[in-house]
Amino acid sequence: MWSDGFQRYNTPISQIFSAENKLRIQLRIETELARVQESKDMIPKGTADKIAKASEQVRVERVQEIEREIHHDLMAMVKALAEKAGDAGEFIHNTATSMDIQDTVLALQMTEAKEELLRTGDELLEILNGLSVRYRDLPVLGRTHGQFAVPTTVGFKFANFMFELHHSLSGLARAPTELSKFSGAVGNYASSHRLDIEEEVLRNLGLEPVLISTQVVSRLVHSEFMFHLTQVSAVIERIAKEIRHLQRSEIGELFEPRSSKQVGSSAMPHKRNPHKAERLNGLARILRANISVSFENIALEHERDLTNSAVERLTIPANVVVLHYMLLQAKSILEGLEVNEENIRRNLERASASKSEQVLLLLIDKVGRQAGHELLRQHVGSDNFRESVLSDPEITKHIPVQKLEEVFDTIDVGLAPEKVDQVIAYIQSNPLRP
Repeated sequence: MWSDGFQRYNTPISQIFSAENKLRIQLRIETELARVQESKDMIPKGTADKIAKASEQVRVERVQEIEREIHHDLMAMVKALAEKAGDAGEFIHNTATSMDIQDTVLALQMTEAKEELLRTGDELLEILNGLSVRYRDLPVLGRTHGQFAVPTTVGFKFANFMFELHHSLSGLARAPTELSKFSGAVGNYASSHRLDIEEEVLRNLGLEPVLISTQVVSRLVHSEFMFHLTQVSAVIERIAKEIRHLQRSEIGELFEPRSSKQVGSSAMPHKRNPHKAERLNGLARILRANISVSFENIALEHERDLTNSAVERLTIPANVVVLHYMLLQAKSILEGLEVNEENIRRNLERASASKSEQVLLLLIDKVGRQAGHELLRQHVGSDNFRESVLSDPEITKHIPVQKLEEVFDTIDVGLAPEKVDQVIAYIQSNPLRP
């Protein structure tokens, strides 16, 4: 089951967390550590070049073979590298502890993944921008609690989604994934008594040192990254849920795209199920479940225990890959989204009760708000709200029938179109990456 699910929802972003890429990054870090220490006369000249050359010969299979013997994955890499480095092998991993390497690997992985997610998120924002502009002025029923509310516009719906996605992606962009450490076994630099090694190694890798750490970078950093991944997934879930509900047979306003040979149901040939949107709603649950584990990883014992390690190997890559899949799937759905304008107009025409607020505004000047509200509330549940109101003498004695008919025949979407313009302008002036 896991294999099938992973293959089904896998994307190229998963390569960031592959065993081969992790080893490549580990070797790069060990080489960079040697270069910095060599520049400070801590190890012999020429050592870093030998380690770099040896790195090209290390294979995942050999590392895994050693790990099966010694039961320590990072030291297995060190030993495999030392086998190829000759006399330089004695200076590999000098003054470092395992988590100096591992947390730096994870920082580089998360930062690379974040950039790819933001790039895909930018593409989704562009699609939402296009839908907001295209349907800026198209009236549609608003709905609250699943019931008819006052009209808005289709573009206004998409502008809301665009704002929420931009907001969540902006949070992801700010997540401090670039923080790492080279501070030794309990974080107090006892193995080197130097801050400059950490600063230079991390700077050369495009990272930054965390202000203080134990043996590990505080898992507050990683839980923040996981939180923002989950927040983005929740926005995608909301978009997918809107499409699902507006694709209902009795509504039929929005439809996710389908191919000419697509099958909706093995038993009912007529079905056109919103299965892609439903899939997004389901996948969002995985990210929410994993974030609770991420927060549990914060309270490690003393200067470090191992309870975070195994789960992070699963949850961080899983959330990155699943979110990337969700972003790509949302792009596909929205690029081919069908907007049924005929059904939108039909639903507006039969939802005369959606005009109750406009009628109430007319009654306020005549009988006051509370009395007017009660007059209209009495027509709740009538088969035809419009005709029921027009035939009520307690209302028509205050508001002429002709005026009431004008209200029922007019679609007032408020400032929805103008608000679409405002949201578009805001997002254009606030890029995810300045």
